Amino acid sequence: MKTLGKHWVRVGVCAIPLVCAACSTTGTAVGELEQPASKGAKEVVTLVWKSDASEPLRGTISGTLPDGSRYSGRYFEVVRTADADIYAPAWEGWPRYWSGWIVPGYAGPVRDLDWAGFVNIYTGRVIANLKSADPKQQMRCRFSIDRPREGLLGGGVGDCQLSNGERINHVVLAPA
Repeated sequence: MKTLGKHWVRVGVCAIPLVCAACSTTGTAVGELEQPASKGAKEVVTLVWKSDASEPLRGTISGTLPDGSRYSGRYFEVVRTADADIYAPAWEGWPRYWSGWIVPGYAGPVRDLDWAGFVNIYTGRVIANLKSADPKQQMRCRFSIDRPREGLLGGGVGDCQLSNGERINHVVLAPA
């Protein structure tokens, strides 16, 4: 009887990490919306993210701007070994590979990026493309991750750009 009990304990302890490996994580990304027309006024914007249970390097992200417009979409952590097609939803409504969007800390050209150039810049970062109910309005975000193996849960900072030119700067990632 004791032997059977030990086996159950071993199975139970081993099963716990397997169950947790399929869990999703959630958190927030808080930044400041800078509106050019408002002459420097800044308003706090909070985005909420949730990783996919089966693929923690990807997930959903959403938020509401101070004017009430709601945005939602997908985020992806860029990894060098991934196929470029995985990231296709990130380009919808934007130039492919986000050509022309100046990357903080990167001095190289961004005008006509190709897949190799994009991966070189963005590996270890997270990108997101969010859409609103108005098909003309969308948002793209990019985050540098403090601990890339943990995805957004590892914390980090970034920025977002709206299709109307407004920006959300100093975005800080935090677990829920």
